[in-house]
Amino acid sequence: MKRKIFARRNAKILGLIAFIATGGGLIASTAINEDNFYKTEILIILGCFFVISLVDHYRKLKESDDKKILTKRSLYILACSFIGVTSTWFINHKMGYGAVIANGLVGVMAATFLPNDLAGITYTSSFVGMSSLKVIPSMQAAILSSVIVGFVFLTTAEIYAGIGGKGGTTAALSTIITRAITRILG
Repeated sequence: MKRKIFARRNAKILGLIAFIATGGGLIASTAINEDNFYKTEILIILGCFFVISLVDHYRKLKESDDKKILTKRSLYILACSFIGVTSTWFINHKMGYGAVIANGLVGVMAATFLPNDLAGITYTSSFVGMSSLKVIPSMQAAILSSVIVGFVFLTTAEIYAGIGGKGGTTAALSTIITRAITRILG
């Protein structure tokens, strides 16, 4: 039992590290490429709040005691991630409606038929399906990215819960990981 708790906690710490890398990388690259000194100062201040909140989350994560690794809810999250990414990718690229219409359609359908939390997961996953063919070139890559975004959701569930920006960071992180894997395999 202790081994399962340790594995679950390590997966969450890995998710936290991935969020740190994604958010920190976006803040740092924006600050480096910004010519306006005042905007750079603001980004540095926001970066400090980012670091403080992640340190606080890490402290809480170390104290948590997770007992179950795979639950019914985990399967729902993986299913919603799959539906969000693949249906948006299909509507976008195979049906030719474009990324915004595909994302909007999936979002409205999710909000209509799913509970709020699962609708949010489906909608966020659909951001990944909006990627161009250069990033996610096939349905197989879309399926891979749906699995990745599902695992990102499972390992980062408590990070920034209820605070704006998590959906975009989750989609960005999942897309970066998918792109790296498809480059390695392709």
